Amino acid sequence: MASDGAASAVVVRLPIPPALEAIRRRSDAVAGVGVPAHVTILYPFVDPHALDAHIRRALVAIAARHEPFRVRFERVGLWPGVVFLAPEPAGRFARLTDDLVAAFPHHRPYGGAFDEVIPHLTITESPDAPLEAIAAEAAGSLPFERPVKRLEVLVEGPDSRWRAHWRIPLGAH
Repeated sequence: MASDGAASAVVVRLPIPPALEAIRRRSDAVAGVGVPAHVTILYPFVDPHALDAHIRRALVAIAARHEPFRVRFERVGLWPGVVFLAPEPAGRFARLTDDLVAAFPHHRPYGGAFDEVIPHLTITESPDAPLEAIAAEAAGSLPFERPVKRLEVLVEGPDSRWRAHWRIPLGAH
C-alpha cells in the first residue's frame, strides 16, 4: 500500500443481476466506494504510482495466454462475515492468479492471509449482516452466466474511491 493510502488490484469485473447488485450496495461497503462486482485475481497489487508500461506489458502477456471464457454462477457460499457466489469454472480464475503471482512474486493474494485462495464474487462482507438471510435472498437470482473477456486493474485513490486504470483483453490478438 502506498504512503498516501492508494492501492491497486487486478480483477475480472462481472455485471450481476440487478437484485444481486442491490444486495451488494446495501451490505458490502466496498460497493459504495466504486468497487464493481468482480472476482479478484490479485490483491493487493502494485503500488499505483508504479503502474508503468513495463507492468502493463507483463499483464498483457499474461492475459494473452488465457482465452476468453464463460462463467456460470449457480451456488451461494458463506464464510465468516462473507456471502459470496462461487464461479464455475473456478480453475480459470485460479490459473490467472497463479500466473500473476509467478510474474509478481512480491504480491501475494490477500497479502498471504490465506493458505488457499478460492475464486469468488463477494456479495456481502460484514461482521454484522444477517448472512443466512442475505444468502437465501441472493440464491433467488441464480443461476446466471457472463462472458469473461478481460482483466481490469482497479486503483484506489487518495479519496478512498476505486477506479478503473487499465482494461486488458484476454487471448492473443
